[in-house]
Amino acid sequence: MSRKSVIFVDAGFLLATGGLRVTGNSLRSAFSVQYKSLADGIQSFVSERDSRDLLRMYWYDAAKDGVFSDEHKRIGLLPGVKVRLGRMSYNGEQKGVDLKLGLDLVGVARNRSADVAYLLSGDDDLAEAVEAAQDLGMKVVLLGIENQGHRLGVTAVAEHLALQVDDIATLPQSLLDRCFAKSAPVVAAYAAASSESGVEVSVSGNGAGPAPGTRPLPGPGMVPALGAVAAEEGETPADAEAAADAGTEAAESPAAAARAAASVAAGPTGPSGRPVPTPGPRRVPQDVRPVPAAGAVRREPVYSTATGAPAAQSPWFDLVESAEAVAVSLADNWHGSVSQRELSELLAERPLLPPTIDRVLIKDCAAKIGEAKTDLQDIRKAIRAAFWRRLDELV
Repeated sequence: MSRKSVIFVDAGFLLATGGLRVTGNSLRSAFSVQYKSLADGIQSFVSERDSRDLLRMYWYDAAKDGVFSDEHKRIGLLPGVKVRLGRMSYNGEQKGVDLKLGLDLVGVARNRSADVAYLLSGDDDLAEAVEAAQDLGMKVVLLGIENQGHRLGVTAVAEHLALQVDDIATLPQSLLDRCFAKSAPVVAAYAAASSESGVEVSVSGNGAGPAPGTRPLPGPGMVPALGAVAAEEGETPADAEAAADAGTEAAESPAAAARAAASVAAGPTGPSGRPVPTPGPRRVPQDVRPVPAAGAVRREPVYSTATGAPAAQSPWFDLVESAEAVAVSLADNWHGSVSQRELSELLAERPLLPPTIDRVLIKDCAAKIGEAKTDLQDIRKAIRAAFWRRLDELV
């Protein structure tokens, strides 16, 4: 058998783990990855541990119809990296990825192309392929992400898989910290571009920009710059700011407030005669947390009248709170990385969540509180409701 090593990387597992670490969720649009640094870091770690020559690194991921995306092409062009793609289903599930990885692992062992395989994955479905490769004389080492708080010492690895491998090597968390970064929110990019150029920048899903002669549609949560609105109305930014200041001073007197209310009722117009939009009624989020069984009392955090210290919360309250925190984080990151069109499409389907978002929500919640608790229907209702509540606050 050739004295070589080979690396098998389950990209779905690796990217989800890195995304959870830097953003709190595994939504791929919420973070960016320096793939060259990540691949080099994994290969360097293996080379320091093992003196054998590296055959190559196999990178397993999924794509629509199994066709290479621009991202996969960039990864495939890295030295010593071969990309193998499965398919992506309509709801964001990977199809055929584990099978490809398992077949390649056994194939390399059968062909005696390498005698040691380093497997970066946590999927229990690979346990049988690991055993088959071992029967052919290959040593299989599991590469895990360091986690001192876990009893296995690694993050999100199935116990059955950990029991089948010959050894476990832990990649340092600092590698993820170097290679993963939270994506710049669309709102922040919009504001930065506007402040640098002094020109209002459009936010669109395809990057084509607005149609000629039209004002760009702001992205989620954005407010057009005062200067841009003034310019469209034929005013200078200074005139618009002076008018805003005058309106603020006038609003301080009761008489001015009454006149303003009458003006709103009559339908105010701007200098060009167009109606001026006024704020709509404030939406009050509805409490849609799971309702306790009949006769039960929902436990809320209360304060002791004797000591003034907060009383202990019920275990159910803590569980729901942890699950809802996952939903809030996902809503924040998703809202900051989409276009106005994507946001409108999501709101049009309310209360249904797109399968891709729902799948990420459930998977990340399972990573936080465990799969058994996430399978409770009350928990799933709570996290979906929390996602919509947070989105209401953002829009």
